[in-house]
Amino acid sequence: MMKILIDSTDRYIKTVSLFNNDTKIDFLEGDIDITNAISVLLKKHNLKPSDIDKYESNTGPGSYTGIRIGLAVSNILNWALQHPQKYQQVPNYGSEPNITPRKKPL
Repeated sequence: MMKILIDSTDRYIKTVSLFNNDTKIDFLEGDIDITNAISVLLKKHNLKPSDIDKYESNTGPGSYTGIRIGLAVSNILNWALQHPQKYQQVPNYGSEPNITPRKKPL
């Protein structure tokens, strides 16, 4: 079973890993574009998006924005590729979001 795991719980250091039967075979890490990283891994291993059985994301806790980005990408890919019952992951932020009002310009 081929799987891609997205870990974007740290907003600035993201990891996209490719697994085959629970064995990590490759990954990209850093301040990366998640969708581009997925594309690079697929091309490097001669895979198509439909060859992946499940796209999964770390649900947290971690960065509110980072978690939302990772979940959006994995849920959309699972939905678009019609992977039944494999999307709709629910975030675990670990606490209430700390949202501060925008500072007014000087």
